[in-house]
Amino acid sequence: MLSPRNHNRQPARLAASLSPLTGRGGGATETMADKVGAATELAWPAFLALLAILILLVSMGRAADNEYTGKFEPQLAPNADDLEQIVFKPLSDMSGIRFARPIEAGAKVTAGRIYEPTSDKFAVLALLVEPKGEDPYLYADVNTNKVMEEEERFALKGTDNPYIWQTTVNEPLREGFFKNFPLLVQYFKNVQMDEMKPGDRLVLVSKAAFAVGKVDIQGKSTLVQYDYNPRSRKVNPSKGKLGVDSNGDGVIDLDPFSPEIAEADDEEVVFRAGNVYVSTKKADVEKNLIVMRAHPASDYKRMELAIGGPMPDFEFTDFNGKKRRLSEFRGKYLLVDFWGMWCGPCRRELPYLKAAYSRFQPRGFEILGMNTDEPQIMPQVKSILEKNAMTWTQARRESILPVIRNLRVHTFPTTVLIDKEGKVVSLNNTKQGQADLRGKDLLKSLDELLPR
Repeated sequence: MLSPRNHNRQPARLAASLSPLTGRGGGATETMADKVGAATELAWPAFLALLAILILLVSMGRAADNEYTGKFEPQLAPNADDLEQIVFKPLSDMSGIRFARPIEAGAKVTAGRIYEPTSDKFAVLALLVEPKGEDPYLYADVNTNKVMEEEERFALKGTDNPYIWQTTVNEPLREGFFKNFPLLVQYFKNVQMDEMKPGDRLVLVSKAAFAVGKVDIQGKSTLVQYDYNPRSRKVNPSKGKLGVDSNGDGVIDLDPFSPEIAEADDEEVVFRAGNVYVSTKKADVEKNLIVMRAHPASDYKRMELAIGGPMPDFEFTDFNGKKRRLSEFRGKYLLVDFWGMWCGPCRRELPYLKAAYSRFQPRGFEILGMNTDEPQIMPQVKSILEKNAMTWTQARRESILPVIRNLRVHTFPTTVLIDKEGKVVSLNNTKQGQADLRGKDLLKSLDELLPR
């Protein structure tokens, strides 16, 4: 088959070969066919170039239609869902500390170390001051010069919980887009833990912060956030916690089962933003640029749980090697417990689970343990459970990995209570008034919820 160029030149060659017979043209005479052929030869590359440009513009337009851009806010936000417990100790000798404003006479003073982000250590000296008859406050030597200056004095304010007083301490960052790293500090007044001594004070402090931004998704400003690393001064959307305001209420719900939050593990996480499915293509703090890309609905694998909504059915293999399904428990109230023997808080819950199973099984209660221990230690795990008469059904880790991934379970223990119809009763979000599924409160919740 002739190419366009050869095809167009064929009449020119034919006309030249006939010219001696016709008496027209011949020799150096230029025929009309020659002119057409020459013009076509010059025009064809230009046409191809134009076509390539058009194709590029169309493809760029399609890419732009599938991408959404935004910028970061100038301030980081503390991760209020990830707090470290610190016990402040009484401080009687303050001779090595200078104060811009003297501490009130008779005030109780305790001391501890709060988080310093650039060193990733609890290295900042902090003093909890409780004046007589006045609200408590906090001193924090954020510039580490051993002087408690006026701007390092932070008022503690009461919350809806009468035991919790809190403030935000902004620690200066010397380099990068963000100027301060915020720490949420909570003082639990009149709260004593077992390991605390008289005069000790319980303080909780955050050590992680989010880089927060707004992205225009189909004309709607959508809140997004990413774990910020103050040492690299970057965010990594494929590693660590990130979130998208899925329901458009202007807040990202940090509840473990919330579809608005996830913890990426070297992966591209797809979120739902209204009726659009998106992931983060780029989050460049230095350039103040966020780029998200659209996905088909089929890329969204998250199992969304909501109070009153169904718990999706799934298959698992129990400790005896038998294939089972969640739906087998229909007709029973079921506590789905994500746990592992490796997890200290999980082990501390086992006595309460045992008591609940013994007390409430006659009232239609069952437990499904979603065990996360490695296969090589399964014999020891089974032996411990049997020895302690913890006989409820346990699912093997390897058979439930897709469920753990699609529910985005990253903290343990994590528990869900579902009713006889397989609908969610509680996700253990007590802040939203849901039934408490931990410790002694689990027994109280079950006694109130289960039919007699």
